[in-house]
Amino acid sequence: MALPGSGPLTFQAIQDEFGSSHPISLSEYYRNGGLVPSNNGNVPTSGQISVGNFYGAVNEIGVTASSGAASYNVQTAFSAYWNVAVPKRLTINSGVTLGILTVPASMAGTLIIDNSGAVQGLGGNSAGASGATAMTIQSTGVTINLVSGSTISGGAGAGGNGGTGGQGSTQNNYYCCGCQCCPGGCSGHYNDYGHCCGNDCNNFYGGCHTNSYYSGGAGGAFGRGQGYSQLQANGTAGSAGGTNAGAGGAGGNGGTFGNSGATGASGANGNSTNGSAGSAGGAAGRAITFSGVSAYTIIGTNSGTINGAYT
Repeated sequence: MALPGSGPLTFQAIQDEFGSSHPISLSEYYRNGGLVPSNNGNVPTSGQISVGNFYGAVNEIGVTASSGAASYNVQTAFSAYWNVAVPKRLTINSGVTLGILTVPASMAGTLIIDNSGAVQGLGGNSAGASGATAMTIQSTGVTINLVSGSTISGGAGAGGNGGTGGQGSTQNNYYCCGCQCCPGGCSGHYNDYGHCCGNDCNNFYGGCHTNSYYSGGAGGAFGRGQGYSQLQANGTAGSAGGTNAGAGGAGGNGGTFGNSGATGASGANGNSTNGSAGSAGGAAGRAITFSGVSAYTIIGTNSGTINGAYT
């Protein structure tokens, strides 16, 4: 933490902040000399140096996220200090919600993320779409501190669409006059020998009929997955089919933070064909992804809340 901005300041306090060992000499603590990083502009790089130069000095670079953002690149936040081997600290204030947070590769020094707010991945927003990772860490030496009440949440998967209902059909039977099918009776029609059928030719020969077919109901639409700036939504009901056809299946519900979306329901069978299966829901996004990283620390998991995978 930073040295005091006024009042008593001892050699020991300076050593506690910047390191080294006894005996203590202020000449060890020139700025950019190996112990005191370049952010401490009041500390000289050479020449005369005094205890008063160290008021407010700190052995780290601090950045605060005080307002929400759809994405947050930590390298951009620390700018020129990203490649400087100095401890860094990112503070996410309480009440602040960030979308996808990325700690890119090639960071010099170490980074502590003090999270008192919320970091959230994007939720799936099309049928079967996966949720996105909330926090991606690509540099070694990162410590994530979950302060009480804070959250890191992977985006939820979207639900799948419901299946289409099976086809329905009806059979239309006709009277027959010889080899001729006569809808509505035989009056006015003739058989193969030129004889009029009259009105009493009601003998039905097998196969003298037609079928009418009716479409199955459409499947219901998917529900959105919960994510940054997106509420969870349930899938919609399928629509009714035609005569003897099956209704469409309901769309799958979108997941909540850190969870997958539900598979859409199958369409009901018709009397002609079976209904089709619903499509699969999307996978849950991870809370934290460590990419090519061997050294990291997560503390405070019993204080804050992690929704989704992080190991």
